[in-house]
Amino acid sequence: MRMMMTGPAPQPQARLILIFFYGYFLLHWLTGIVMFGVKLGFSYQSVVRYFVGDPELFMAPRSFSGLLEVTHFHLFAMGLFFVIFSHLLLFSPFAARFKTILIWLLGLSLLGDIIAPWLICYVAAPFVWLKLGAFWVLQVVSLWLLVGLLSGILLKSQARPVDDSWS
Repeated sequence: MRMMMTGPAPQPQARLILIFFYGYFLLHWLTGIVMFGVKLGFSYQSVVRYFVGDPELFMAPRSFSGLLEVTHFHLFAMGLFFVIFSHLLLFSPFAARFKTILIWLLGLSLLGDIIAPWLICYVAAPFVWLKLGAFWVLQVVSLWLLVGLLSGILLKSQARPVDDSWS
């Protein structure tokens, strides 16, 4: 709560922690794109095939219990992701209106990413466009968040005198 009142990185150690966190997030972001491409593919047909199945390739459709298991974990993980990055976004150098837009885009893209598989499997295959759109919006927004948060830390660290004492 103190960080919410004073802003992130008031001490060099806090900046270091956040820089490592953003570095890990960047690696997560990169591997997520690669994993999506390897598992689902980036084309309409490859995503349909992943969720609906393809008898010619001996691919079974995603099961109800499989979707439920993935949804259950993602609701927690994406909710936590949303809370952490939305709160940290408050301290980015972006304008208030742009922050609001990023928060909405982040929340809606996470929601779209969670519900799209259900809609693809149980409503209609064209909801693949929702899955692909939500995925790419999430990637772009996440990158903007990362750039804003990193620039906020780096700009603040240049503006502050560095305390080299060990006490």
